[in-house]
Amino acid sequence: MQPARLLKSGARGQALVLFSLTFLLLTLMVLLTLGFGMRAKERVEIQMAADAAAYSQAVSTARTFNAIAVMNRAQIAHMVAMAGTQSMISFGSQQYAARQTSPCAMPGNDWSALDQAAATQVQMLQGRASSMFRAELAIYNHLVGTHLANQNLTRLIAKEINPELVAQPEGANKSLAEVSGGASSGSSYDDLMQQEKTGSVPATSGAVMPTGGGQGTATLNATMGSLGWTWVHNRGSGSAGFGSGAAAHNPGFHHYGSASAMDSSTYQTISGRNSWAHDHGRAVTGICPDGTPYTAGATDAWVMSDERQSLEDQHVYGAKAPPGQGAENNTTVDERHTLGACVVCPGIWPYSVGFNAGLLHGNADENDYGQPKLYAMLHRDYASDARRAKPDPWNLLFTFKFANQETEFDNAAPLGRILPTGREDVQRNQVALAAGLAYYHRPRPAAVGGGWEEPPNFLNPFWRATLVSTEGARDDKPANSLQQAGFSEHAEALRRLDNAGYRGGSSTGGKY
Repeated sequence: MQPARLLKSGARGQALVLFSLTFLLLTLMVLLTLGFGMRAKERVEIQMAADAAAYSQAVSTARTFNAIAVMNRAQIAHMVAMAGTQSMISFGSQQYAARQTSPCAMPGNDWSALDQAAATQVQMLQGRASSMFRAELAIYNHLVGTHLANQNLTRLIAKEINPELVAQPEGANKSLAEVSGGASSGSSYDDLMQQEKTGSVPATSGAVMPTGGGQGTATLNATMGSLGWTWVHNRGSGSAGFGSGAAAHNPGFHHYGSASAMDSSTYQTISGRNSWAHDHGRAVTGICPDGTPYTAGATDAWVMSDERQSLEDQHVYGAKAPPGQGAENNTTVDERHTLGACVVCPGIWPYSVGFNAGLLHGNADENDYGQPKLYAMLHRDYASDARRAKPDPWNLLFTFKFANQETEFDNAAPLGRILPTGREDVQRNQVALAAGLAYYHRPRPAAVGGGWEEPPNFLNPFWRATLVSTEGARDDKPANSLQQAGFSEHAEALRRLDNAGYRGGSSTGGKY
């Protein structure tokens, strides 16, 4: 009986060994699940952060463009108001000239005070329109220098999501190229004006032109289309506008019987040198303060205001003969009826930040019609000092055998097994790239055919923002952007995908 007891006793503990092996395998499976799950979570986190940053950049850009458009509209309104005030000066001058031949002549001092007030308002309107350009420059420079340059906005957003996410300054290259033509800072008003004076304004491929170049007569046309025709030009016995020295008898401006008869080709001669108004000879009727009616003839009347540097300003009416340099209440006309100092003379028009109209020509559809696409690029360094100092306990060192070779892969690198190779190492760096688009949205109603009402511009505030693919347009080269930021292996992976037939957001491929 003793051998049997010994045999039975020797069989004890087998279940414990099997349990230990099973528990070890279960532990390994849990650790692997935690490791892979954390990597998946971190992948989603970094991509969501990049998406949020790209969209925020697009929103910031769209809001800046809308603010510029609103101020451009305000500039136009001021210039229309200036023309309207000039028109009233001319009309009032003719009324005054006729009144002087009536039984109840108007005191000269009273007229001079009214004339002075109107002339001051003309100068103030032009000055305020000019000051808006400075405000446009300020918000544009803030967009470029504070939000886009060095991925500053992307860095702030990433820091709030996870402090270990890094936004490399080189990741801003694409966004800056789309908006400012590559400049990482704006230009001051004084620098821009000096460039205008010397004719050294640099060419740009970006969407924004700080001094409005490339727009042609867009601002002038908008001025004439925004009450400029109906309020100023359609006066029955006079006209007003902006043009060169022949202010009194400019054939480029005339009265129209109806809005449908208006022809924009008649104001293409506008040079912007001065603001003028003209009233033709007519019979003026009125009633004296004592009730006596009168009818008096009045000769042509006109007013022309030039820059402060010029002495060509005129105010002619009644018996006051051209060139109208006489005094009114001890004030000479060229001192009273004048505008502010011009920057690039001659020219009374305030500068405005404009959309690069050159991007709307040629194969503009291949490049989003110049609407800027903005990249946000983030990365996480799995071999950073913080990761080495405090690695995740479930991250293990994996050894893969392939083609008689062993390859080690360690996501956390707790013992420094990944060498500090830099950003080019695809094993060490997790990278996310996202794109946002600032786009102009003013659609034509579907009932009349749909499509665009007008191309992108800075005259109407219809800019919006959305997330888009990093590929699709002619200038979209995400692999190049990754390469410039130092992620060479990531860029090469994209190029290999493209060669293998990957199309991404483009039907023709990324063409990396």
